Amino acid sequence: MSGATRVDLPRPPRDLAARVFAVEGWSDPDLAYDELGAQTKNQLVRLLPADWSFAGKRVLDFGSGAGRTLRHFAREAETAEFWGADIDEPSITWMQQNLSPPFHAWQSTINPPLGLEHGSFDLIYAISVFTHLTDNSIQWLLELHRLLKPDGLLIATFMGRWNSEWFAKEPWVEDRVGMNVLHHNRDWDSGGPAVLMSEWWVREHWGRAFEIVDVAPQFHNFSWCVMRKRDVQLTTEDIERPADDPREYAAIRHNVKQLQREVVDELAYLHAYYEGVLREQTAAYDERLREYEESASWTVTRPLRRVGRALRANHR
Repeated sequence: MSGATRVDLPRPPRDLAARVFAVEGWSDPDLAYDELGAQTKNQLVRLLPADWSFAGKRVLDFGSGAGRTLRHFAREAETAEFWGADIDEPSITWMQQNLSPPFHAWQSTINPPLGLEHGSFDLIYAISVFTHLTDNSIQWLLELHRLLKPDGLLIATFMGRWNSEWFAKEPWVEDRVGMNVLHHNRDWDSGGPAVLMSEWWVREHWGRAFEIVDVAPQFHNFSWCVMRKRDVQLTTEDIERPADDPREYAAIRHNVKQLQREVVDELAYLHAYYEGVLREQTAAYDERLREYEESASWTVTRPLRRVGRALRANHR
């Protein structure tokens, strides 16, 4: 890692830091946390228009966690208003107690609206958010659209080309992926669902609400989409509606195959798991039985058990 930009603000406890990136395992977890936040901030700044200035702007970090990226905008926050929003209550509480000021922290609900003023933000960024949103993904995209001022910018990451081998266990084929959801029921402590998107799908569907300014190549294993708000009023159905493109249906068919494979793998895992549990329980029972049979009381009462068996035999 290159040396992180020094930020004289407190770091969250390790459990909160790990909610957005597993810092354990690094030789210096604090440096890793600082460096990754600084790299993300620098990438965002690189993607902004050349004439962009933060002065007087209102900015939202949607899915901020405990402020890993946000804290690196402390200098910009002297002349701009920065908000962090996240669904995780402990992270927002910690930010309110430790990073406010210079930042504002707001707890998000599961589904929109967010509860902040529509048409009030110049820039919103969402890092590793739409990579995990499933049924309410488009609802949140449209809520961010409503939160932006006219011509406001949204920068959002998505997974696909750089993540297929890891999440889908298959090579990337652009034409068979649209918005493909994997691990739909995985709990958040295990990483939550994973959503793979192709660039053509993003340009087609996100592009109905936003002008796609740029899709930047791989950085931190994400694609980075820079969008400018269009002056349109759309519904979730408007965004979700398949285009007249055969790849739309190929992607749906392939996602069904992916989900079928997940079911088979999950059943195999459960079978192996419960077989292991049964073996452990049987071994534990056998061990307890052996200990009991070798105990003094079992040895002393052995003659009585023999007499009992003989009496039962004589009465048959």
